[in-house]
Amino acid sequence: VTYVLRDEYPRQGLEMIISGRDRPLYFRRPIIPLLQPQIPEVLMQSQPEDQKREESVESEFNKSIAVQTVYRESEAQTDPYSPEYEVAEGHNPEVLSFTYFKYGNGLPVSMTEMELIEQAREKRLFESMLPSSTDEACFALRRKLMDEQEFKEWAKRENDIKKIQNERLNLLHTALLDREKENEERDAQRVEEQKLKKTEQKDRALVKIGRKRIKVLRKMYKERKAADFRSTKRDIIEEYADYGSEIYAGVTRKGLGLDKLANKYEIQPDLLTTYEGLKSLSDTLPERVLKTTVSIKTEKQRIERSYNRKEMKHRSALFTAQKAIDEEYKAPSEMSDSKGQMRQSVGDVRWRPETPEVKSTQSDEEERRNIAVVLLQRLLRGRAIQNVMHEGKEKRLDLIAELRRTGEMIELTEEEQERALLEDYKERLTDGMIEALQGEFISETLDVLSKELVRLKQERKITAIVKHAERERRMKECEESGRRQAEEVMRARQDALFKEIMDTHQGTVDSYLHSILHNSVQEAATNQAQEEAQLRAFQLNRIVDTLEERLNRPEMIARDLVSSFLIPEVERSKIQRQVRLEEKRHLLAARQFLNEAANKARKNVKHYG
Repeated sequence: VTYVLRDEYPRQGLEMIISGRDRPLYFRRPIIPLLQPQIPEVLMQSQPEDQKREESVESEFNKSIAVQTVYRESEAQTDPYSPEYEVAEGHNPEVLSFTYFKYGNGLPVSMTEMELIEQAREKRLFESMLPSSTDEACFALRRKLMDEQEFKEWAKRENDIKKIQNERLNLLHTALLDREKENEERDAQRVEEQKLKKTEQKDRALVKIGRKRIKVLRKMYKERKAADFRSTKRDIIEEYADYGSEIYAGVTRKGLGLDKLANKYEIQPDLLTTYEGLKSLSDTLPERVLKTTVSIKTEKQRIERSYNRKEMKHRSALFTAQKAIDEEYKAPSEMSDSKGQMRQSVGDVRWRPETPEVKSTQSDEEERRNIAVVLLQRLLRGRAIQNVMHEGKEKRLDLIAELRRTGEMIELTEEEQERALLEDYKERLTDGMIEALQGEFISETLDVLSKELVRLKQERKITAIVKHAERERRMKECEESGRRQAEEVMRARQDALFKEIMDTHQGTVDSYLHSILHNSVQEAATNQAQEEAQLRAFQLNRIVDTLEERLNRPEMIARDLVSSFLIPEVERSKIQRQVRLEEKRHLLAARQFLNEAANKARKNVKHYG
């Protein structure tokens, strides 16, 4: 476009001619390489206007230009554009022998295509070096070399097929590994999703339970707040009268330590092992601690006071109940005397109620029965008290035995006391040793059992791992055997297909060569017979015509000799030369056909491979 515009507007700049959004693209002229065979001076020479006009008239207005681009919106991308070409006579470019290379299938060229090109060159070189089939020895040598070359090609072909199959197996293995990896990732993602889902459900359930708990606690708090709690007044006298109350035995959680008085006495553990130490320790204590004095009179008074308090409490309760009954069922006051004066109310005078008497309506037998029942109740109560005392004695046998031993030791002599203490020490030492041995034996036994348990767990775990590995190995062996069988079936199918194709091609070539040779031999024999028949008929006619005239001439005799011996020999050599040329031409055609058949078979094998 630039040069056309410059030719139309030679005196104006290109920037002034072009307008629009593409105008900045023409501010600078690109550097164009020199592609014309003429030198620049010749191109820049001024031409006459007539010559320019003639050239412009002779130039074509429309041109067809083919462009191939990879920037296509559609997916139907065609092969790269291949321009038409013409081959000069006597030239056979090597590029034309690789027409089966196409874009995406051999192009751009890689190392595999380079190997194919080198093999094709070696094959052409081998074919050019083959001896010609002029005689039987050369033909046999040629056939032997071709067979060896064919065996080499088939061996290489088998290696290529094995290599391709190995590559396919590797690709299949990689694809299986990728699929397993994707499945594992998918399973892990699914497990993570389930985990998140269950966690979310758990959180929702916890939130729901928390809300319900808060709601129930709020209701309980409202009910407790609304409830009418009756405050019980503390009975100080009752607490001090009961020696088992918290006044005498305080509770630690309320701030009172039960052993707060123990720090007043300094006790050394060494003093508790010997009698002298116990005696010296008892001397440091006051007498009131070791001696207990019980006043029966004081205890009786305390019991009577407690009974009197309980009776007064019951009386006050009865008085309160009677007062409530009187207030509820109070009768109206009676009228006064006939004078019409109303009686005045007088305060209630409470009299002690009479002691109720129960009239004895029972017979002597019932009284005896009641007495027996009361006796039985007393016996049962006494037996229950005896059982309680027996249980208390059984619980405190150690203390009783210790007190008894202490009393007995006081009466024993020093030697007996030392002997008793020594026996006690030996007994305690023996018990300690036995307990230590028992503890050691038990600890060792437990250690052995724990180790045995760990070993059994590890053995079970290892057994499970071995079983799992064996199961995986069997599964892999089954998969490998199935894959191997499928590959063997596929390979046998490909071999059978290839064998059938080669048998078909070989039969086609054999039949074609046989028909060509048969037809050529038959045609050559027919032509030769016709020529010989015509020649003989012509010669006989001439001989018959001239025998009558020149029968006895020596020239005729010489001519007959020449025609009988020289001419047939020349014709025979001529015919042999023609037959040789025909055979050579047929052999060239057969070779070309075989090459084409081999190329087609190679393409088919590649296609099926």
